[in-house]
Amino acid sequence: MNPDFRYPWLSFRNAYLLVMLVMLGSLPLSKYVASASQIILVALWLVEGRFPEKWKRFRERPAIWVSILIVAVLLIGMLWTRDIAFGFHDLKLKLPLLLLPIVFGTIPQVTHKELRFLLLGFVLAVFTGTLFSLSIMLGFGPADYTSDRETSLFISHIRFALMIDLAVFILFYYIVNPGGKMGDRDVKTGDRRSPLQGRSFAFRLLPFAVYLIVFLFLLKSLTGLVVLILGGMILTLRWGLKQSDLMVKWFVVVSVATLPLLVAVYLSDQVSKFATVRDNLENLDRVTAGGTVYWHDMENRMTENGYRVGLYQCEPEMRDAWNKRSNLKYDGLDHKNQELKYTLIRYLTSLGLRKDAYGVSQLSEQDVSLIEKGFANSLYRQPKRLRVRIYETIWEVDQYRKGANPSGHSVTQRLEYLKTGWAIFLDHPWIGVGTGDTRDSFDQKYTELQSRLDPAWRLRAHNQFLSFLIAFGIIGFILIMTSLILPAILEKRFGSYFVLMFFITAMLSFLNEDTLETQAGVAFFAVFYALFVFGTDEK
Repeated sequence: MNPDFRYPWLSFRNAYLLVMLVMLGSLPLSKYVASASQIILVALWLVEGRFPEKWKRFRERPAIWVSILIVAVLLIGMLWTRDIAFGFHDLKLKLPLLLLPIVFGTIPQVTHKELRFLLLGFVLAVFTGTLFSLSIMLGFGPADYTSDRETSLFISHIRFALMIDLAVFILFYYIVNPGGKMGDRDVKTGDRRSPLQGRSFAFRLLPFAVYLIVFLFLLKSLTGLVVLILGGMILTLRWGLKQSDLMVKWFVVVSVATLPLLVAVYLSDQVSKFATVRDNLENLDRVTAGGTVYWHDMENRMTENGYRVGLYQCEPEMRDAWNKRSNLKYDGLDHKNQELKYTLIRYLTSLGLRKDAYGVSQLSEQDVSLIEKGFANSLYRQPKRLRVRIYETIWEVDQYRKGANPSGHSVTQRLEYLKTGWAIFLDHPWIGVGTGDTRDSFDQKYTELQSRLDPAWRLRAHNQFLSFLIAFGIIGFILIMTSLILPAILEKRFGSYFVLMFFITAMLSFLNEDTLETQAGVAFFAVFYALFVFGTDEK
């Protein structure tokens, strides 16, 4: 563009920055806008021209060549795939992994000031997304939600939790380094500070960081919490090992090593409490206060808060008493489409109440409402406590071990996914099933293994590493992981705070999610990967 143009702000540089800002800001709010902004960014790159300059940068940065190796593996995997249509769908889905490194790697890198502006724009978008979710949690939103994952309106709640993690790490960086660079560069150079710099601005960021951490606990995403805690531990350890004072160094190392032990002790205590049966099985009453005979199902070993679900059941009294208290019938369904009577039985059990007329009469209006919504334990009186999510997980695993159907339970479903996916990999260990055959391979293997999962819940691996192994085997897996990790090494970027925290967030998500098998996941990974590895030299 003509440098003498009368509107100097109307430049390709500013256009790039605007599109990048929209792209980052839309990641937690709209996958459609995120996709559209990526298309616009590539179109802008083409319209700008200057291909000799871009070709020169491309040739001088072998890391870009390596980064697009993942797409080459997908193309080669098409040679032995049977489902060509799904293979092309997967290729289309992963196009950002090809295009964004090329775009970010062949245009001038963003400056420290520009990067700060872009990243804080992303943080603001994440904060906005949490406000929508919080409004639903507090009952101000349009949705009468029955699960915490429903409060994430725009993207998967796990993906949203990962973005919250990254936003917290970004805020932490700018709180500790208010000049935007290690060593507070602006003080040394004497440059005038931006409104987004300085100690006063850093202090304003602190409440946002605290709020996002608290919100992450409210969201109760185990993946998000694990990433936050492990990321925080790695940051603390990284800082401690750099200290010259030996006492400080040892204190940090011991503290970081102690935290997992404390978590293990707490979880062990929760499992022990779960397994402890409070009922006196030696002397069970035979009739209710109203004279009706109890049924004691001794074979039912399910417990709720330490009480046996099968004991002290009197269905005639429960039915009459419940139908007088609720518009939802005892023999009908709750709001989660579960048989209401079983939700009621489990809820009464969790309170230590007997399943009879007197037990139902002891329920508060809050209890009745929770049962109608499908919540089967009194712990949901305080649903935002992390202990509730931990209890859910222990209960799921306990039921799974006893042979229950894992359908609809996030943790035990994943155990089925991993078992099935590993069996597929062992059948095709070297080159995998091909780019497009993962879905069909899972369908066949679920049938072959006679999985307990209902057909609607028979999904793919939910582990990106395993998904790579299934589709491309050991050879393809090595090539793909090389394409993801080696560019950061070649660009000497692993010393960068942002690259480190992004890789921690992304790689931990790979353990629990098919991050690169969804549009939102690919966008999240490709945008930040291209920006942090190729688009900036921020340390």
